[in-house]
Amino acid sequence: PFMAMAQLPHFSKIIDKYSESEGVTAMTVNKQMIEMFAGDNKDFDFVDEVQILLSENTETAKSIVDDAKKAVKKSKVKGLISANDDGATFTVYTKSDGDIFTDIVVVVENEDPSGFIVITGDIPQDKISEIVKIANM
Repeated sequence: PFMAMAQLPHFSKIIDKYSESEGVTAMTVNKQMIEMFAGDNKDFDFVDEVQILLSENTETAKSIVDDAKKAVKKSKVKGLISANDDGATFTVYTKSDGDIFTDIVVVVENEDPSGFIVITGDIPQDKISEIVKIANM
């Protein structure tokens, strides 16, 4: 079910691999659900899907992050920014088609939780900072 809309299948495979593990939060939110949550708010109309995989279990989280880093290489996404905030590292990768980003991947390495978020859609450049702020919760 996670593979249905995914533009970056390597990340979907990681979600499938870990989704049933203890201490793991795995979620895929499709466009229909995003529209339901947003209501009349059109700020995120450009998002088609959000995939989230996070773990509070240290060993599992390390494995997820390691697999995500391998998926980054296979998916040919490009590093946009890396930030270290109070012991947590947030690395943002993007895939673009001209001036529009088609995928944004945020890999989070933290004491807990760690994992990744994948946002798929037709994402305008001016929305990137908003997405990074949300991912940096």
